[in-house]
Amino acid sequence: MTVTPSRRQVIQLAAASSLGYAAGGYRPLFAQTPDLLIQGGRVVNADGVRQVDVRIRGEKIAEVGPGLRSTGATRVVDARGKLVMPGGVDPHTHIDGSFADDLESGSRAALAGGITSVGTFAFARSGETVLDAIGRMQAQAVTQTIADLFLHGIAWPPTAEFRSGLDGMAAAGHPSSKLFMPMPDFHAQLSDVIGMLEAASAAGVVCMAHCEDPALLAAAVRRLTAAGRTSLAHYAESRPEIAEVAATELAVALCESTGAPIYVVHLSSARALAVCHAARRRGLPFYVETRPLYLHYTADKLAGPDGPLFVGQPPLRAREDSDALWAGLADGTIDVLATDHAPWTRAQKLDPALSISNLRPGMSDLQAMLPIYYSEGVRKRGLSLERFVATTSTNPARIFGLYPQKGVIREGSDADLAIWDPEARWTVRAADDHSRADYSVYEGWEVTGRPVMTIRRGEVVAEAGRVGAVPGSGRVITRPRWRRS
Repeated sequence: MTVTPSRRQVIQLAAASSLGYAAGGYRPLFAQTPDLLIQGGRVVNADGVRQVDVRIRGEKIAEVGPGLRSTGATRVVDARGKLVMPGGVDPHTHIDGSFADDLESGSRAALAGGITSVGTFAFARSGETVLDAIGRMQAQAVTQTIADLFLHGIAWPPTAEFRSGLDGMAAAGHPSSKLFMPMPDFHAQLSDVIGMLEAASAAGVVCMAHCEDPALLAAAVRRLTAAGRTSLAHYAESRPEIAEVAATELAVALCESTGAPIYVVHLSSARALAVCHAARRRGLPFYVETRPLYLHYTADKLAGPDGPLFVGQPPLRAREDSDALWAGLADGTIDVLATDHAPWTRAQKLDPALSISNLRPGMSDLQAMLPIYYSEGVRKRGLSLERFVATTSTNPARIFGLYPQKGVIREGSDADLAIWDPEARWTVRAADDHSRADYSVYEGWEVTGRPVMTIRRGEVVAEAGRVGAVPGSGRVITRPRWRRS
């Protein structure tokens, strides 16, 4: 996976050369980058935990083993009593500037929370091709991103131009796209959707699917509107579980028919998870993601004056659904925990003009996701460290073509690591979050465990809650076409 700087990058980075930047990202312009040696920590990978040291040379992990010695040019990090884990890989965020966060502020939140690689969407605007949209996002990344970035294409409807462009998108190193099934005309476009998935299968493109059936959603909204129940207090009723189940069943059928790899985003219910589990038992290339909101809260949070703060798509479900999702993360039925980071301000979320048919879904989660998952999952529920790393780093890296460059601590991989203090006790406060959202759905939560240092490609980019790296020092990562492993 390589990045070729654009002409704009070269000009920009040349202008910044006096500050010590080099083409392709932030890189000190001296003859030899000092080693970074992490000593005494417990190194956690998806396949095991070892008491070993990690030597970083430049941007890569040079050596992993016991008793590594420092040299005169080495900075030594004492990690005794700490966990050393691969940097998080979050494939599902919305940080394009149309929400409260752009690539810079979203990156800061990610890095402070131990996430080093972030996937977000390049939405094709009117008159743009998907490759145009990807180019526009790459240009923004040159000046904004601090975390490493990978991009998913998205366009609607699935026109012949879009279908034929999937191969070019994959050839350019961006082999992932999104299928938004709740679009009102989704069923009318189903033949073209099938053609798109056939093209994706041939091109090696992973299709991310938002699974809710638009006809069932519209029927629920129609009935509630007729009864005068249009406020967000009725939000859960407006997006019933059966709409998610039906769309997930259709996604499985489309996967089976076309052979396209499908990755279900933000799955929320036990019934939809059972549909996915059955597809996996049949050997289909079908992957499952859930998000923190569904693990930590249930539908009762939607009641009351602060209920709109908890609105996401799909809505919060019952306690039984949360328990099923926790079990799926532990037993491998669910592959990935991702944020679906879609930040708004408190005023935007509590806008009185919002209703069951006029939504502003989503919330900030990049900084809080991993620490709360560790605290609630590893500390309280006995989730293994290996599954923690698998679901937040290794699995998304494998699915989206980043592995083994990302998602693992081993020789030759990018030096993306987070050093965790597993005993640190702290309280979630929105005021401490690097996101530009001004509230947190976890405000006041008492949490145990957090990253105290984040390293992105060998550079210490966050330490003790501070993010010190330069905007534009992150890279847009190109990836190979999806291949079944």
